[in-house]
Amino acid sequence: MARRGENIYFRKDGRWEGRYIKSRDLNGKARFGSVYGKHYQEVKKKLVIIKSELYQSDFIPVIHGNGSFEDWADYWLEILVSPYVKPETCSGYRRSLNKHIYPALGRMNIREIEPRHIQDMVLALQKKLAATTLRGICRLLKSIFNAACEKSVLFHNPYQDIRVPKAGKRPPRVLTCLEQEKLERNALTNNELEYLMCLYTGIRVGELCALRWQDVDLENSILHIRHSIQRIPSDSGLRRTQLILGTPKSESSVRDIPIPEFLGMLLREKRILEKTDAKDQLFKGVKGGYLDPRTMQQRISKLGKQLGISGVHMHTLRHTFATRCLEQGIPYEILCEFLGHSSPQITLRHYAHCTPETKRKNMEFLNSIFLL
Repeated sequence: MARRGENIYFRKDGRWEGRYIKSRDLNGKARFGSVYGKHYQEVKKKLVIIKSELYQSDFIPVIHGNGSFEDWADYWLEILVSPYVKPETCSGYRRSLNKHIYPALGRMNIREIEPRHIQDMVLALQKKLAATTLRGICRLLKSIFNAACEKSVLFHNPYQDIRVPKAGKRPPRVLTCLEQEKLERNALTNNELEYLMCLYTGIRVGELCALRWQDVDLENSILHIRHSIQRIPSDSGLRRTQLILGTPKSESSVRDIPIPEFLGMLLREKRILEKTDAKDQLFKGVKGGYLDPRTMQQRISKLGKQLGISGVHMHTLRHTFATRCLEQGIPYEILCEFLGHSSPQITLRHYAHCTPETKRKNMEFLNSIFLL
């Protein structure tokens, strides 16, 4: 059975076969060629390369007219982008294309796409996606059309005057002091230091899952963030995913974070108790390998329900760390380094909000200046 929208099949002999149109006769009947491989992704890449060569030749008019949008987008992603971005970034682009863009534009002739087609797609997606997500999809689409113009596949860019909804400025979910206390007590009772690590260092869940003991300098109380774990689709073509150990989100995310004294003491006790080696994972998965970020998300969601804390996920702990730092007067410049942001402006944009506790304290200050 072929994947939807693709001429790629799993054969009885255990190989994958990809078919493409080689030519058409005078009646418009297609003649097909085939490529083969042991893995779906291998065949997919071969098809992309063949179609990319057709884009550069005078043979284009007999291959899907002047070429479908999906053909060009696949070429853009696999050949022009994939070698230069992280696997998880490429996987995110692929997910957006397959789920949101291809259903609307994929099979259209790329040279027949007009602004109204794009605007119709945006209006349809606006009904079911958050504004931030939709804006990311539109940036992706704009990049694909820009590249088509640069490579002379298009002579006019259809991404013109597209109206995209503005992203809201809703503040991130932050634990109240009472909610944080509940979570911390539970973590100490059940020896779940992973939650305390996030609450008191602000690391991302992927960075947490990638930690080894060699990343923890207990003598100097420093945490070295050098890697991150991501779950992305595998190359096997069987619609399964795999854990990938890579670098953190950006260059600025490679950083050193001071460890609070109490957390350092708990980590020392953990290492002595578990008798671990420097290359061992700080927090192991069920089968002894790396802890899965998806598992952590499921655990904290379940834990939140048990503790009566609504809307909590792993990134909530990072937001809470940042907010508590600001409440204690830590400058944005320092917090920026803790969080691994590229600039303090990004930190300010994310956390320029007040918690209920901060608002209350500031209102109480007004009581002190009341004259009566």
